[in-house]
Amino acid sequence: MLIVVFVLSSFIATASYPKTFTDTQGREITLEKPVERIITRSPDEARIIIALGAGDKLIASEQATKYCLCPMTFGDTSEGCVNCFETIIEGRMPDLPEISTRYDIYFEKIAALNPDIIFCGSLKDAEAFEDKIGCPVVVLGGRGWNFSDEGYFNSIEVAGKALDKEEEAKELIDFIKSKIDRVKSVTDEMDDSEKPKVYFASRGASAAFYDPKEGRDFTRTEPEYDPLTVAGGINVASDIPGSTVNVGLEQIIAWNPDYIFIASSDPGNYTALNFIKNSPELQSVNAIKNGNVYYCFYPHCRGTPPDRNLLNMMYMAKILHPDKFRDLDLEKEGNEIFRAFLGVDNVFTEYADYLVWPRDYLNSLK
Repeated sequence: MLIVVFVLSSFIATASYPKTFTDTQGREITLEKPVERIITRSPDEARIIIALGAGDKLIASEQATKYCLCPMTFGDTSEGCVNCFETIIEGRMPDLPEISTRYDIYFEKIAALNPDIIFCGSLKDAEAFEDKIGCPVVVLGGRGWNFSDEGYFNSIEVAGKALDKEEEAKELIDFIKSKIDRVKSVTDEMDDSEKPKVYFASRGASAAFYDPKEGRDFTRTEPEYDPLTVAGGINVASDIPGSTVNVGLEQIIAWNPDYIFIASSDPGNYTALNFIKNSPELQSVNAIKNGNVYYCFYPHCRGTPPDRNLLNMMYMAKILHPDKFRDLDLEKEGNEIFRAFLGVDNVFTEYADYLVWPRDYLNSLK
């Protein structure tokens, strides 16, 4: 009987191939056999693969994957979530081959690795891979902070179909939605008059108000940032069309936000926060006058990591509405979130100690 069951199950698994499905761009993808060798174009795709339990099949990824999945100082794997870095994907992260950078793709190296499938985030990249490599290429995409539409959830579902991980994909989506509902169920009951106006400096303030080299810093914001609105804040930039925009300093002053959040990935450094707090130009702003200027988790890392953006949602909720979210344990929730995406325990604890300001904040609650 055991032999019959084994043969039958093997037949069922084999019989499902070749299989065809569509990716997030509506492109028809056909796989001739189960996937064993995966390459991802960016950290965002790698994170989904790992979250679905297929990290053992990841054979290469973009340069930033080494520093973005387990939060670290870019280019220095001795600073940051070192335990996570050394244990994720069965300890292979330090030696994971790099097949691209922010600007370049190493097509010959990719071809030599003989992938079964490549996951990427844009149609442009997909067309380049198909032209030069030839293996199936799946576009995932979706922003990890888009909680109000199905874009990111669709990416997870597509990856699940490609990897025979449909049930794992459903479980991950349910997990993410449960964390969103944990906060949303409270803030949805609030009247707008209870919600403060918030300016979100999504690229930090490390180069003061504006960095001409990168075209960003304190004046760069996100008109649509779901973690902030779910957390019970009114985004002062929400009427601006588009995404990721620069605004004038005069506009921020005119908005007169009640709170300011400054994204920070600079460990142990309060320079940017203190600069904004003490800037003469901003002293008329309510957030400055009332001492409501805070660091928050950096929402980017060569993509839009959903784990850090879920953290921002919970952290912002606690800052904006401390009485309503007094019982929300940020460290416990953070460790659960990172565990779901990375398969490693206590990553948030390591992250909070590394950045310093989250640990200082948590200590202030005791």
